[in-house]
Amino acid sequence: MYQQEDRVAVRAEARKRRLVTLLPGALLWAIGVAVFILCQIRRQDWGWIFACGCTITGGAYVVFLHGVYLRPVLTYQRHVDYMLDGRKRETVGILQEIAREVTDRDGLDWYAMTVNVGDRNDPEDERLFYLDALKPWPEIPPGTRVRVLSNDKSVAELRAVEIK
Repeated sequence: MYQQEDRVAVRAEARKRRLVTLLPGALLWAIGVAVFILCQIRRQDWGWIFACGCTITGGAYVVFLHGVYLRPVLTYQRHVDYMLDGRKRETVGILQEIAREVTDRDGLDWYAMTVNVGDRNDPEDERLFYLDALKPWPEIPPGTRVRVLSNDKSVAELRAVEIK
């Protein structure tokens, strides 16, 4: 499900969003500092007011955009890194269902998936996994024996397995 191309694409998007978030804030801060220094040299009293306004505006801009614009991409980047490089656990069982509703978990969108690892349909043998909502929907019907590679409860790979 995850390839190196996913990592490259997410890192490029994170780099772009980091620039959009940090450059205007740094520019406002630099303008505030420059105006403050100029006003101190010329002995003008209004310089600190403008410098404070630029600093507060730049800081609010960076904090707001980091939370709503940059953090989701950084969270997804960390997720892709875990899926490619993290420790994976293999689980084989019968696919019970994949929910059609999108679930929010740890700041990412997921589809809940239930796999039964027992010999019968015992609820104690059911395992809950989460499929990335940004990935294509798997064309595996319920009742199929599947092999799930997961990191924590996030599915890194999902394949149908032939019954021997």
